[in-house]
This record gives sequence, structure tokens and C-alpha cells, in this order.
Amino acid sequence: MAPLFAGNSGDGSGRSRWIDRIAGILVGVVLGLGVLVYFVFVHSEGTIDAPKVNEGKAATTTSGEESDLPAHPGSPEEPVAEPQKKPEAKPKPIPVVKVIGGAPPEGSGPKELHFTKGEKVRFEIETSEPFTFEIKGLGITQSIESTSTISFKASKAGQFPVIASATLIGVADILISPKK
Repeated sequence: MAPLFAGNSGDGSGRSRWIDRIAGILVGVVLGLGVLVYFVFVHSEGTIDAPKVNEGKAATTTSGEESDLPAHPGSPEEPVAEPQKKPEAKPKPIPVVKVIGGAPPEGSGPKELHFTKGEKVRFEIETSEPFTFEIKGLGITQSIESTSTISFKASKAGQFPVIASATLIGVADILISPKK
């Protein structure tokens, strides 16, 4: 009885081995792409930049039929609201990011800082030693000697990690949501 996997028997087993390898690679690529497409389209609803269409509200047109478009201000469907006086906004407290030895305090992960696109991002980094950090995606790199307040305008929406340059450890995540 011949060995089960003895190649080179002259029956074309070398060719069938190549076909098996190519088929295996193709099946792997197709499965990988399928999983990727599944996660992108099914599990992306909860992300920061997930689009929201009309928040489930249907508007009505002047002919009485429903439309997917919202009514414009002042239209018969949506009367003009009286201008409201805005109460004086209290200044937002400045969040503090503690850094010990180029990392967040032991037992805690990166601090999440929430802002809105267009507003001024302000936070304080509390450290007792010189510290250099980078905010990935925004092109901001800065060195500080001790506790300092960091501020800049939130020019784009997204999630931007604050990384310690020396240790490459994330000390904070800046989450900038789009304007409402």
C-alpha cells in the first residue's frame, strides 16, 4: 500500500496540491472580507461618527402627506419659535489628566474627554516631571515641565488619543462629536 501523502508519484499530485493551496487562500480571503464587511455595516451604529437620519421623525408636507424631509423654520408645519433668552452658561470645569511616570495612574486607563466640534478644547495635564505628549490625528505635539493647561480649537470630529512620547502609552482619549 502506497503512503497516503507521498507526492511525486507521477499522478499529478503536485498540481493538485497547488490547486488546494490556492483554493484555501481564496476561501480565507473571502471569509476575512465577509467578517470585515459584517462588522463595518452591522456594528458601526454606535460609533461617534455614525450618521443619524431625521432621528425617526417624519414631517408632513403642505398637502398633508408624510415626507422624510424636516420642515423648515417658519413653515406652517413648524411655526417660528419665539427667541428665547439663553441663561448665562457657567464655565465648563477643566478636566484633569493625571500622569505618573509617563502613564495614567495605576489601575486606571486613559481618561475620556468629551468636546464638540468648533468649541475650545481645554484640559489640564497634572505631572510632577517633564512630559512630552502627542495628540494623534490632530498633529499636536507638546512638551511640558510640570502641571499645565492644554487648549486648542476642536477643528474636526473623531476620537484622538493623547500618547506619551517616551512610553507610547495612552494617557487620555479626546472624543470630539460633530456639531448638533
